[in-house]
Amino acid sequence: MIRASQRKTMQPAKFSLSGAALLALATAAPAEPAKPFATATIERHWTSNALDSDRPIPDWFTLLRGSLERQWGDADANAGIGTAFEATRHDRVAIEDDRALSLSAHAFRRLSASLELRGSLGYRALSTGDDLDLGAIVIGTRALKQQLSVEAQLGIALDHGTALILEASESFETTGPTRFENDVLPATRLDPDTNRLHVQARLTRTVGPAAFGGSASALVASVEPLGVPLVALSFTLAALSAELAVQKANGASLGLAFGLEWLRGTQSVYSQIKPAWQIRATQPLPHGFELRGAWFGRYETVDSDDPLASWLDRAELELGWKISDRFALASGVFCELKQNLLFENEERSRGIYAEAAYALNKPLKAVMRVDLSRTFKTVIDLEENTIDAFFGLSADI
Repeated sequence: MIRASQRKTMQPAKFSLSGAALLALATAAPAEPAKPFATATIERHWTSNALDSDRPIPDWFTLLRGSLERQWGDADANAGIGTAFEATRHDRVAIEDDRALSLSAHAFRRLSASLELRGSLGYRALSTGDDLDLGAIVIGTRALKQQLSVEAQLGIALDHGTALILEASESFETTGPTRFENDVLPATRLDPDTNRLHVQARLTRTVGPAAFGGSASALVASVEPLGVPLVALSFTLAALSAELAVQKANGASLGLAFGLEWLRGTQSVYSQIKPAWQIRATQPLPHGFELRGAWFGRYETVDSDDPLASWLDRAELELGWKISDRFALASGVFCELKQNLLFENEERSRGIYAEAAYALNKPLKAVMRVDLSRTFKTVIDLEENTIDAFFGLSADI
């Protein structure tokens, strides 16, 4: 099971531009392969709530993560491949162990002084452990999920400071039968197959340190009917946004995006237009300090317990202190409200973290971190309190 502190909400772009992606791969100019680039991380965690429930069970677990990339080509044409893995192993609650492996390929081709083409292919397999809480007993579950994605991007320079970027992507996700601990129940499909098609157009104008523009996008998710009632629903999500970004020479930055998002569920089970926003800022302070903040509101269609989606409103604030070139401290807080659209449940979360990072002899770095979080779910009147602490070593080779 992936904890909230570790979860990466990713919305793979999906679309049928496999021909364009393959064309980009085929036309990359041959060149001597660059040296492989590898990363490796090992972390030792202690958590007060291994099952992420209102009945906390403490446990230790080890997390391993690594990647390997290799690229060929130059600035005008290049291609690369990569692989990555991640695995967790608990000392006691083995039903929560996870494993993931991903493979990727990407390519870039500059067709002319004003035209660029990028393409990528990706595959990911995840074996995810979870639990089924029946009150008196807890049964472990495991399912294999596979994801295949393809993405293409066309960049057009309209003039010296104006660019139009067209993107399209498609992804397909399938999950096998969920198997129960000790086969106490027959294997059952609990997660439907999902196909996501995403298209986006973005126009950007750069003037000195500022860039401004707008974007329009559409996401169409086709979900396999599964269960009675259905465990997940198909939907269409359309968005319009105006954007501004400013980057100063001293490291200060400001990013603003305001727009509208329209979500429509299958058979008009839900249809509503909401304002969406994102604000991000970074401000360097004297004596090596830096203040960073973010606030956004949007529909969440991936990391949601709702059969359709949730509305996510989240604010973050972080203070970093670079004591030296090798030693840095950071601490931050967050507050989050996630409103399920059909279940009418609210998840109210808040948390705080503290982190220390020290660069050992290259390429090794050590990190210590503590996270404290609390989540309250209104409809079922459930509160989850979690402390997660870890020490980790990472290396870039």
